[in-house]
Amino acid sequence: MPTKAAKSREEGHPLNTVSAATGLEYANLSDADFEAFALKHPQNSFLQSIDFARFQRARGQQVELFGVRRDGELVAAGKLNYSTTRLGYTVCECAKGPLMDYTDRDLVGAVVELLRKHAAGRKAAELRISPNIRYIARDADGAEHPDIEDNRPLVADLKRIGFQHQGLDMNFVNVNWMFIKNLVGIQDAEELIMGTSYRTRKAIRKAEKNGVFLEQATLETLDDFYGALSRAGDEKGFVYRERAYYEHLLRTTSPEFTKLMMAKIDIPAYRKSITERLAEESATAADLRREVEETGSKKKANRLKVVQDLVDSYERSLKDIERFPDSVGTATVAAIHFVCYGDEVVCVIGGTVQDYIYFNGATSLYWGMMLHALEKGYPRYNFYGTFGISGQDEEGHGGYEFKKGFGGEVVQLVGDFVLPVRPAVFHANRLARSAVAAARTVLGKLPRKRAA
Repeated sequence: MPTKAAKSREEGHPLNTVSAATGLEYANLSDADFEAFALKHPQNSFLQSIDFARFQRARGQQVELFGVRRDGELVAAGKLNYSTTRLGYTVCECAKGPLMDYTDRDLVGAVVELLRKHAAGRKAAELRISPNIRYIARDADGAEHPDIEDNRPLVADLKRIGFQHQGLDMNFVNVNWMFIKNLVGIQDAEELIMGTSYRTRKAIRKAEKNGVFLEQATLETLDDFYGALSRAGDEKGFVYRERAYYEHLLRTTSPEFTKLMMAKIDIPAYRKSITERLAEESATAADLRREVEETGSKKKANRLKVVQDLVDSYERSLKDIERFPDSVGTATVAAIHFVCYGDEVVCVIGGTVQDYIYFNGATSLYWGMMLHALEKGYPRYNFYGTFGISGQDEEGHGGYEFKKGFGGEVVQLVGDFVLPVRPAVFHANRLARSAVAAARTVLGKLPRKRAA
């Protein structure tokens, strides 16, 4: 028969608020106390914010804010989410947290033990964390630079205290591969644009010249945003949320935190502008051609070549938009969900409607939100989930190259970690999942009967 202490470790009991061994105090935090700590913490993330907590509560999720104090001072904090399967298996997760000093091994060990006991008291079978810490420094090409930053020892430390590392692959649920541009020291828009590639600068300026403009979606214009987002997702094959998800975001978070941004083009106005520019440059070309014929001026001939290139370009543009009648009106060419919080502007998800790819809508949105970050003093612009870094044959490489054109570096986080809280339940669940997966594999290989 297990001892009382062993049973306590297995089933979990509410933790005494003070740990005598470490002098640390575990406590539930108010929204205000949590936000005051999280917003200023160097590891801040929108996933560890009051705005996101409010949103999750409105969606019916179980959210708990915790803090750990030493001598009355907060030294760690985090937002915990509890989820339970139909079979009663409960997971306690701290996405992009906890927020604490991971170089203090004693603190890390003590906080994890407090969390383990607290999660056990809530009948959770496992604790998941994913520190917002880089695994190893990388450059724009993804090459490792351990001389700048190397947190591989942290992975080893977390394993030593019982965590199972879930690997370093791209994770679409709790993103751990990103592309980030540092905005610190950039003074103005001109310096910002000169830090982009020639191709990116050309696309930005072309979109501006063509009259692409940005608009932030509201509850009244959410259908417009969602229509473009879902269409882009279906065309490109990325997974997007249901409309209600974005409606909850708009209703529960601030307009600065949630920015559902659209790039738009007024088709009639665009056609009119191109037609006028074509007429103007065609007249200039005719005058130059006459002067060249009369004088043989090489200077005029060179100028004629430049103008003729413009004429050809405008003619191609008019041909490209023949399929868009003026009745289309103002078209939404791209839609992206951004979050502005703490130290960064984050591009969460979105894309361009393929019919309108000519207008460089995604480029306009990235550029516009970079300008917003610069204006509001956000030190980082986070392109978020990035894959296909290793080579052009990998899926997603085109998206990575697109982001790379804006300048920045690859950021790889340490990944997800799972700690068994109730070991017997944890391992039974793992065995059951493995058995189900194996059965599906076998069934998938069985010959199918022909229909009668």
